[in-house]
Amino acid sequence: MSRFTLRSLFASAKLYRCPGCVMVSKQTYCSNYGENDKVIPNLVNRNPRNMEMLRVAHKPQGWQLEDSSRKYWYKLVMEHSRRHIIGRVVHHTGTTVVSASTQEWAIKQHLYSTSDVSAAHNIGRILADRCLKSGIAEVYTELDQYEEASEKVHTFLSAIRDGGVVMEEPEFIYERMVDMSVYKKAVVPWQVTEEEALIDSPSSDTPTPA
Repeated sequence: MSRFTLRSLFASAKLYRCPGCVMVSKQTYCSNYGENDKVIPNLVNRNPRNMEMLRVAHKPQGWQLEDSSRKYWYKLVMEHSRRHIIGRVVHHTGTTVVSASTQEWAIKQHLYSTSDVSAAHNIGRILADRCLKSGIAEVYTELDQYEEASEKVHTFLSAIRDGGVVMEEPEFIYERMVDMSVYKKAVVPWQVTEEEALIDSPSSDTPTPA
């Protein structure tokens, strides 16, 4: 056994010693600890949304000339026809994470109509509740451009906002944003003003060394 291992075991014995511990040759054996008390050296991320909640997950950039933006983690989508209204939250990979529809019998049996403004309000309220229970508090949407033209879309988005879901996702945290003091933007000569050049230049009153 190496010296570093013995030193770490000796330090752990000092920190986590309990009345049931027995120390034998700088190794601590505790009768009160079980198999579940051991520290796992490798941690497996079982929730794929953890990195997105920490704002460090990759967010697709897409192209600026695309009709529909791809810069999102979760996108709010609403589909309505003459018979039903469907609200979905889509991941940037294309999979549907959360959805609510008037086609569900648990929702349909409480509605007078499955395609009116009241149905859109209830679908938005239920979808917001399901989003919060799934850990999704911010979504990206393109429905706000149709909010003034359509009463159903306006009611749907209002119910989503009242439910506690924010209609704007935070920015992706780049590596250089962690320590901005290290990162320095490259200075282009034609972007430097005359005032900045005079401030940065040494004063003419300063005596020059002989």
